[in-house]
Amino acid sequence: MVVLFVALTFAVAIVVDAVLVKRFSEKRAEKMYTDRVEKDKMVPDLEEVQDILFHEGHTWVRVKRAVVEVGLDAFTRQFVGDVTKIDCPAPGTKLAKGKKVWTIHFGDRSLTQLAPISGMVFEVNSKLLKEPKLLGESPYRDGWIVKILPDTLSQELPELYTPSRFMKWIDLQKAQVLRENFGGLGVVYGDGENLMPGAAMQIEKDKWELVSRKLFGSES
Repeated sequence: MVVLFVALTFAVAIVVDAVLVKRFSEKRAEKMYTDRVEKDKMVPDLEEVQDILFHEGHTWVRVKRAVVEVGLDAFTRQFVGDVTKIDCPAPGTKLAKGKKVWTIHFGDRSLTQLAPISGMVFEVNSKLLKEPKLLGESPYRDGWIVKILPDTLSQELPELYTPSRFMKWIDLQKAQVLRENFGGLGVVYGDGENLMPGAAMQIEKDKWELVSRKLFGSES
């Protein structure tokens, strides 16, 4: 009788252990999948961005006949987290490449980004201004921020990055900046690792200006 009881106890222990291992494996697999999804948000499918070009300030352009759509890239959206407000120039405003184009607000911080081309603001995405969440849902389509009538498009387009070159540039340059200056965050983009959503909010406020200059070439 005792032997039977011991055998049953041992069998139950094995079953329970198997169930726990299975649950642990499922949770781990789910986390790995979630991490991959989050990373993929930063690295768009090349087919999705094949018709756009990138500026080193993490903005992009898509030529639409006489006008050019301009938006921010998925790296920016992932890095800052949820954008709550966007300050855009009004239609008719003249823009210079490499100068301020808009300011995004997130939490108690803000980030000013640079215009990828020169020209005049033709249209502002009013729907996006009302629903900034579109930046996360569709940064390269519905998430365009302004349309610009370009001044010297033929001269400025060759200076921008193709999607494949831009992805390599992010890996080499941005990951290096994060490693060298903000290793304590535990977040690195590139080399198979993920950048945590909203990582910018983990940076001390007195260091944010330095971060924005190094990553985006602009002042906060």
